[in-house]
Amino acid sequence: MIRVAMLISFAVFQEAAAAELNHLQPILAKPGKVVLDMDFETDFVVDKNHKSFVCGQGTTWKAKQGMLVGTESSPEYQAKKKAQGNGHLGTAPRLQIRDSPRDVILKYSFKIVGGKGTKLLPMIEAGHHLRRIYFGSDGSQILVDHEKKAIAKSDFVLQQDQWYHVMIEIKGDEFLVRFQDGPTIYASDPGVGADFANYTIGITATDKGTIYIDNLAMWDVADIRPSWASVKANLAP
Repeated sequence: MIRVAMLISFAVFQEAAAAELNHLQPILAKPGKVVLDMDFETDFVVDKNHKSFVCGQGTTWKAKQGMLVGTESSPEYQAKKKAQGNGHLGTAPRLQIRDSPRDVILKYSFKIVGGKGTKLLPMIEAGHHLRRIYFGSDGSQILVDHEKKAIAKSDFVLQQDQWYHVMIEIKGDEFLVRFQDGPTIYASDPGVGADFANYTIGITATDKGTIYIDNLAMWDVADIRPSWASVKANLAP
């Protein structure tokens, strides 16, 4: 029993350690006010009164073992929604971050286990259906205008059960997504900087999958970095 406990503890340690390696720093924007900075070392459940997060479509989110874990909605919730006939069953874990600024820097680590992707999921968005990085089975896209317009494409495909460390920077018309030891996806388009009623950051996993999140931080943007023009010129197309 002691050996089993030690193996379990080591596995948990490995998970936590894997999600503590996000060394990305902003290159487009200067961070302003810290809006959120969480390492999830204290257990909690995201309920309707949580000060930082909203569970989208009845999905379940809990901080445990140093990570925020998102799973699909309960069978009861799904049955209720089916009976109502309006969709939005909550089969894909969805998380919204309160008080998301219009121009934003977002940094976190994540992995997705199980489930299936769809034509719009998994994704990270800034404004519901408005500014979105979508991770498809044959590549990734930055989408605007309610997913009607792709403004950047990449052959990057998320892999199951693998930790990723990501940073998103949005300022004005510019949208930059970078993965540590991975691709950079960049676009500039008026659809990014358009006026919206809500700029809430949303993170959604696969349909019936589980997502693990760690070390999540968010800032508003003070200004563009003076070096950004030269950095942008050297980005891989």
